[in-house]
Amino acid sequence: MTSGRYNSLIAWACLLIFPAIAPSAIAETVDTAATRLAALLVPVQHLKAEFTQTVLGTRRELVQASEGYLRVARPRQFKWVLLSPYPQTIVTVGDRLYVYDPDLQQVQVKPLAEALTGTPALVLLGTSTEIAAQFDVTQTTDDGLEQFGLTPKDPDALYTEIRMMFSEARLVRIEIVDSLGQLTDVSFHNLEVNGPLLPNEFEFAIPPDVDLIGDVAPEPA
Repeated sequence: MTSGRYNSLIAWACLLIFPAIAPSAIAETVDTAATRLAALLVPVQHLKAEFTQTVLGTRRELVQASEGYLRVARPRQFKWVLLSPYPQTIVTVGDRLYVYDPDLQQVQVKPLAEALTGTPALVLLGTSTEIAAQFDVTQTTDDGLEQFGLTPKDPDALYTEIRMMFSEARLVRIEIVDSLGQLTDVSFHNLEVNGPLLPNEFEFAIPPDVDLIGDVAPEPA
């Protein structure tokens, strides 16, 4: 697996944090910061955005630059698409998560609950108590930029820190430091909140002649 694909699989859950009312305090305790961060998730039902992503190595040298788009609908529908240089689609369909790599001719399928376990998606789906139980959370303000820092309490987590940045009540950037010391930096633009989504936005048909890894969701009876 290339470094870019590895970082995308780590990052996809982190990229579902929504813009909302920005907190005003300069510095918060962990519990209060977790509560504020959880409160940010409430107002948005739909989200559309484009992004640019850079992956930096341990010496902060450029490893990869990519771009793509994001679609989200509460409570658990999302699509994370890398357009270049290595196309990849990560999308939820019902209770399954599909990861499609055209270059590898491979589709990975996981039960959604399993795919979310132990990932930063807890920040999207969890309560402030759950967030505080799994992350040490801090919040600071600098020149109008609100920043949340999340450090996982699990020593075996794939990442060591997540930083989420809001400007004028809008998510503008997420940084993820993985356990190898690499930094994934994602910047958002053309963000649209609570706008319409295509009816088939979260549908996915498994292409022919690909390697299928995992179990497809069973057909309804």
